[in-house]
Amino acid sequence: MFRTLWKVMMGAGLLLAAPAAAVETQLWISDSPADYAKADANGVVVGSDGVLGLGPRTASSPAESLSVIWSIAVMSDGSVALAGDGGRIDRWTERGVRPWIKLGGGQVLSLAADGDGLVAGTGPEGRVYRISAKGDTTLLAKTGERYVWGLAPAGSGTWWAATGTRGRLMKVSSGKATTVLDTDESNLVSIVSDGRGGCYAGGDSKGRVLHVSANGTTTTTYDAAEDEVRALALGADGALYAAGLTASATATTSEAGGDDDDTPSQRPQPVRSAVAGGRATVYRIVPDSSAAAVWISPHPFVFALLGGPDGVLAATGNRAAVFRLDGTAYGSQWLSAPQGQITALARDRRGRVYAATSNPGALWRLGPEKADRGELVSGSQDARRFARFGSVRWRGEARGGNVSLETRSGNTDPPDTTWSPWRALADQGSRSPSARYFQWKIKMAGGNPRVDAVEVAWREQNVPPRVEEVTVAPQGVGFREGDLQPRAEPVTQTLPSGQRVEYSVPGTAAGRSVKLLPEWARGLRTLQWRGSDPNGDPLVYQVELRAEGDNNWSSIGEDVEATSFTWDTRNLPDGRYRIRVRASDAPGNAVGEEMVSEATSEPFTVDNTPPEVTAFEVRAEARSVAMSGRAQDGQSILVRVDVAVDEDEWREVAPQGGLADDRTLSFQARLPNLDPGEHTVAVRVVDQAGNGATQAKRVTVPRNR
Repeated sequence: MFRTLWKVMMGAGLLLAAPAAAVETQLWISDSPADYAKADANGVVVGSDGVLGLGPRTASSPAESLSVIWSIAVMSDGSVALAGDGGRIDRWTERGVRPWIKLGGGQVLSLAADGDGLVAGTGPEGRVYRISAKGDTTLLAKTGERYVWGLAPAGSGTWWAATGTRGRLMKVSSGKATTVLDTDESNLVSIVSDGRGGCYAGGDSKGRVLHVSANGTTTTTYDAAEDEVRALALGADGALYAAGLTASATATTSEAGGDDDDTPSQRPQPVRSAVAGGRATVYRIVPDSSAAAVWISPHPFVFALLGGPDGVLAATGNRAAVFRLDGTAYGSQWLSAPQGQITALARDRRGRVYAATSNPGALWRLGPEKADRGELVSGSQDARRFARFGSVRWRGEARGGNVSLETRSGNTDPPDTTWSPWRALADQGSRSPSARYFQWKIKMAGGNPRVDAVEVAWREQNVPPRVEEVTVAPQGVGFREGDLQPRAEPVTQTLPSGQRVEYSVPGTAAGRSVKLLPEWARGLRTLQWRGSDPNGDPLVYQVELRAEGDNNWSSIGEDVEATSFTWDTRNLPDGRYRIRVRASDAPGNAVGEEMVSEATSEPFTVDNTPPEVTAFEVRAEARSVAMSGRAQDGQSILVRVDVAVDEDEWREVAPQGGLADDRTLSFQARLPNLDPGEHTVAVRVVDQAGNGATQAKRVTVPRNR
């Protein structure tokens, strides 16, 4: 999320589009709303322009008996009721959150203030209760549905109930629940009064916003592109605001990772896991006039909306945050909490906003007073490898207040106890311990401070490059197919002798037979390796050779940039050798900071001496010739014996024993169907290095008697 600037320290502050090498100092700059999407903030507002300032005063109280809070309602005495799992309703006062009443199994999904008491909707029983200020409970109605997701006043002691799993809008009155609208939705998951005795309701299958007037007239107010309308609110401007989600905000117990005691479909939970591609959009709808998207959440879910004189507030997950929609694409972030989701919003008569979180449960209070102090903690910034952290600065104006920075670093994400402690920066520049991850915290107090940006300078610690799988191809044999693939494109190389060669080394699924090499290719050997650098630095290689038993390496290639190399071995004595490849990241690092690593091949044989035909006899027979002989090689096994008569093609001869697998081979064969007269019979032997030796003899085939 954080923008990174690549700065050339060797030059004059030029910006590069290419990735930075280890030599380059880089900057994390946070100056836009997206840069703070993973930050935790309270008392600090992130403006729609990315500017930080003091926001509404905040405070929080844990709700220890609740992990999920579905709904909250402000009671007439100023306390706040919190509806959650386990059939519990807790109650907040200035002394904190305390357990209050329990309605039985399942969950309390919805609350609404009713005089000095409440009405509550449950699931999976689908019941509606009235609760007095003292906690006495009365069953108002059994809906016959599974869930009562929302409640809204319908006037004269009656209530609208949004239910599931058959997507029915019901009216609760005189102890009965009557179906007013049977929709195509699986659930009606959101509801808000229209202020005239009717209501708006949103569904979770078709993504429609439906309106039922006080006299029972039904219309579809808006058909969203998304499948779920999770939240609704009326704004001070009289418009309806609706949150459309592309992914469902709730899951059954098994999907959400909760308890397995009940039937999974009976225990909905807010989705806790990451949702790939999930998007939440808030629409502003003027019924019978217009509808337009006014805000796209940076987080996948909007669980609640709340209208008020200061605009519409949106509560999000799975980053728990409260945003004020101010007509811009980003909105202003009022709160970013460490819990999983903010699932409910409410406001009291004084203008204080209450935000309830889930996973774990807590109640936050926002405003109406402006905070006299606040702080924002950045998300963990990842350097990908060990890095040195330089100066940390903020840009802006204190404007009568105080702005301070603290930093810490570590090697785990999220941060844990192994991180360095928070370190205050006495001025606007400091150093932090080297690590992979970095985090900063900004504190504001008093006045009207404005922070336009926070900048962190860092530089990767140079890490040695890696060289692996140095492989020398046998002379005359290409690379075998496997993890190390040869270069598919042609490689052009000029040898020290001035000879220019172009070659490729295609992989094969099986070994291929060795043939006699052409004269120009004899002695040429090709090697290949795999090179990489964790910092992304460019590499150059030095290729060295030594004989087995010798400790001295001699260079055969300098400043090689490719990862394959061919050299001429004809000036080497036959024997066993090894290759060493040394990789250097000097091109991408400052003088004195370059690093080198190396890898050595398995031993291989250099054999440029051809084999020898030590014996070769031919004997004429009737229309045929019998041949026999013997050959040997000093370094390599003999892999082929071929014979040719006159100008005919060479044909392979099987050696005695049937296998060409020794440095000494005997062979014999009968060459049939020869015309009478004089013939030339030639034998050719080829060793494993592709060297060959040939011998020929004349023989006269007699005429038939």
